[in-house]
Amino acid sequence: MENTYSDEEIERCTLRNPREIVFQLKTLIKRGERVSVIFQEGRQTFLTVLLDVSEKNNRLYFDIGGSNEINQAFLKAEQSTFVAIVDGIRLQFSAKAGQEVKLNGERTLAVPIPTAMLRLQRRDMFRCPLPSTKPYMCRIPRENGDESHALHDISIGGIGILTSQELRYEQLEKLENCRIDLRESGFLNVTLEIRYVTNIESRTGKPLWHMGCRFVDLTPASEVLIQRFMARIEAERRALSAD
Repeated sequence: MENTYSDEEIERCTLRNPREIVFQLKTLIKRGERVSVIFQEGRQTFLTVLLDVSEKNNRLYFDIGGSNEINQAFLKAEQSTFVAIVDGIRLQFSAKAGQEVKLNGERTLAVPIPTAMLRLQRRDMFRCPLPSTKPYMCRIPRENGDESHALHDISIGGIGILTSQELRYEQLEKLENCRIDLRESGFLNVTLEIRYVTNIESRTGKPLWHMGCRFVDLTPASEVLIQRFMARIEAERRALSAD
């Protein structure tokens, strides 16, 4: 684990809701992502892909390894760690002793579904672009009345706004009591700091305003909400691409 993360940050990024954990596992299965299985205190490892997850049987199924010796060593291990890197996000969970079972008539390995999963990413590395149709909105209190703007992107570090409405804000200006509506995911009440405001030209030749904002003193609960929102948006985008 990267030592740039505190125990508190790691705890905040740990999923414990069974439905969220199963959702992440199903995403790995659908994408066919390669997963590292590590056991015997890191002395043994092999690559696999997850095949299925059964909440009814409390089992996570994954492909058997290519080495019989390693497979047998894995079956004797009391615990193992699974690690996958997806779009710059590290997914990691521990599992109790595994067993060899049959899935659709084929030999596979299985472990109990994990009760916790770490979903860790660098804070400002990944920006999630947001749809322009039915956009997510940010309400900003102003002296002459509130302004509402469509979000262009979001990250753990802040938001981007792209609009045809002229934006009259100053660099490093702080905007308190802003409210971001993420609909099904909930609301964010945040303080924003303006990092830049630029005027650009659209493809049609019409002027557009692009504003980048940084979150100020974002609460741990809001960080988790944003991470889960971004995960949902990315899952929906991949589902649309697959269709």
